[in-house]
Amino acid sequence: MKVILPVEVLNCISKIGNKTAQNNGYKIYAALLLMSNRQNKHGYFPVPSTYLEKINKRYRRALNALQAASIIKPFTRIEQHPNLLFESIEKRYYNVSRGICMKYKFLIDTTKGIEEEIELENHRKFRWYSIIENSLNELGYEGKISRDTFGRRVHHPVIQIYKEELRNKGLALIDAKCSQPRLLLNIMKEQNVVDINYEAAFKVDFYNYLVQELKLQDRQQAKDLFMFFLNSNSYVPDYKIHLLFQVTSKFVASLKTKNYKDAASYLQREESKIWIDDLLENIPTNFALPIHDCLLVRDREVYEILDYCKRKYENIDFEITYL
Repeated sequence: MKVILPVEVLNCISKIGNKTAQNNGYKIYAALLLMSNRQNKHGYFPVPSTYLEKINKRYRRALNALQAASIIKPFTRIEQHPNLLFESIEKRYYNVSRGICMKYKFLIDTTKGIEEEIELENHRKFRWYSIIENSLNELGYEGKISRDTFGRRVHHPVIQIYKEELRNKGLALIDAKCSQPRLLLNIMKEQNVVDINYEAAFKVDFYNYLVQELKLQDRQQAKDLFMFFLNSNSYVPDYKIHLLFQVTSKFVASLKTKNYKDAASYLQREESKIWIDDLLENIPTNFALPIHDCLLVRDREVYEILDYCKRKYENIDFEITYL
């Protein structure tokens, strides 16, 4: 990719080591420049460590140099000093457990400088990437395979068209029933958070439980309500869901520490760890495509893969749908 290198960046990176270290430094700068397209109104943009590690495992050397040269600045917030009662400190903010990565912003004009060609690809692919690539090729599709930074979801050309174009072609979906509601329940259990009413909803069908308890019209209205409950800033069409799941409501609110979208981001990241980084990465086949919270596989292999998924995650209720 073509990248404009400001004089501040050239001077900074020229001091960080040998030619290899400098080349890696330029790659890290180019990666930051790409992520800056996602900056918020204050100029800060997310920079997941996993993203930088894919480019160079020693990314911290370049990152620290750019920060020391006042080229980038990490997002910080004021916190109570751990030892001094009446003192506060400025501390870099991120939260691994809640899926909140570090954010940075540029302190220089990145549009002026010398244009150079910088190759970001390090040719180190995970198995899940190779499986997706091979599966697309087998089906006759080409296109970009990408992974977003919000929820670490994987995107590819088949996601939007599989229901129509891949029908009756010997494929099946392995899905999770009530995926995000159950994922939230499992996370709460891991953190020893107990909501008796929320757990009771899974003794039947979760969405049917909402229909019955909140007197909703149908399952779709229940699904929409839960998405508002989980992802919205404050508005929820039926506030009684907060009264029904009081403990869960407070837990979800605790995930929205800096932004109302934090809860959605966190759950999507946890979902991606299961479906992409574990199930797809270790799947006992060379053909599979992720469709967010499900896997598209060959129908002749579906029961073998279903058994594999159940052994891995006994607390997830998997189901099969044939295309």
